[in-house]
Amino acid sequence: MPYTHSPVFTPAQRVQNYNYAIRNIVTHARKLEAQGKKITYLNIGDPVLYGFQPPEELIEANVLALRHGHNGYSPSSGRKEAVEAIAEDACRRGISTSPDNVIITFGASEAADLVCTSMLNPGDEVLCPSPGYPLYNAIIAKLNAREVRYSLDPANDWLPDPEQVEKSITPRTKILVVINPNNPTGELYSRETLEMFVDIARRHKLLIITDEVYHKLVYEGEHIPLASLAGDDVAVITIDSLSKNHMAPGWRTGWLMITNSALIPDVRQAFIKLADARLCAPMAPQYTIKAAMTMGPEYNETILSRLRAQRELTIDRLNAIEGFSCNKPSGAFYVMGKLDLDATPFKTDEEFVLKLLQEKQVLFVHGSGFGTDPASGYARIVYLPDVTILEKVYADVADFINSL
Repeated sequence: MPYTHSPVFTPAQRVQNYNYAIRNIVTHARKLEAQGKKITYLNIGDPVLYGFQPPEELIEANVLALRHGHNGYSPSSGRKEAVEAIAEDACRRGISTSPDNVIITFGASEAADLVCTSMLNPGDEVLCPSPGYPLYNAIIAKLNAREVRYSLDPANDWLPDPEQVEKSITPRTKILVVINPNNPTGELYSRETLEMFVDIARRHKLLIITDEVYHKLVYEGEHIPLASLAGDDVAVITIDSLSKNHMAPGWRTGWLMITNSALIPDVRQAFIKLADARLCAPMAPQYTIKAAMTMGPEYNETILSRLRAQRELTIDRLNAIEGFSCNKPSGAFYVMGKLDLDATPFKTDEEFVLKLLQEKQVLFVHGSGFGTDPASGYARIVYLPDVTILEKVYADVADFINSL
């Protein structure tokens, strides 16, 4: 007798709240591609899609590592030479850490996941910027913890309100997340703002995660590592990677650095325990880290020269569109565009983004995917394509908005 009743398999409840707008919205673009339409993807910060490549010396180091047979497991926290190079670079920049307080991870994303998994029980709370990188929300939801958003004010260069941050803290708050330069706004925090975060963490005994994966991509001002302001009484986890600063996102090579590990000895051991369980980070790219940490400024200056031109074009063209505007970011390669929804048929930012995709085959990410109010009309725009592509994109955006 054949078995006729299929067992019912259902996903775990934790997956229901796991959202990642940057990737999720691509589903709509793929449907249009299946119809033969060409999409311009301005949704994801992948510099390699638009002609950027890692420095040649890093590529050569990676190739040589493979050719020399370095294809096995590394020590779970990373190769000695690699973690030493990271710690030395950190100390040069004012970040107090040491090789035994560095863990190499599968990109910055795994570093964030490792810290949150080590720290959070169901119901614990994490203060996250809004808008902010949606990975943190996804990880927190997966762990059945709770994201508590602190607002960044677009009328004040997307800066946080210290009073609102402090009022959001409860006995369940464990972690304060800072992203600098910020994704999605591209804004850079001043020393005063960073000191405010440190003071709040000090008073309320919070761990700070500072995500600094764009710290070399700064056009104006100075990037100040938050951990350099921590003194000896605030525990800080600095997250970094090769992905954006060295244009190697596909290598999946990131790391976390602990400042003031003596304040969190049990948590540090939990980091190491989780790192041991996944055996190691990518092996061959670890042979590029020493070169990456000791490079001169020439590569970075070349990258910034191109990005600066694309940023200026983006700001000029988008702010020239009636009913549309954007900020002038100090770092990274994103702007937050804003459409005046009251003058359009759209009720939400996602409606605008999807209609633009359908009509002009240009893909942005709706701002509410990063935590803004859907009715405020924001969209994150990636300006990685060269100026020729961006000129056409912004002409299409202007044509679309003017036709509404």
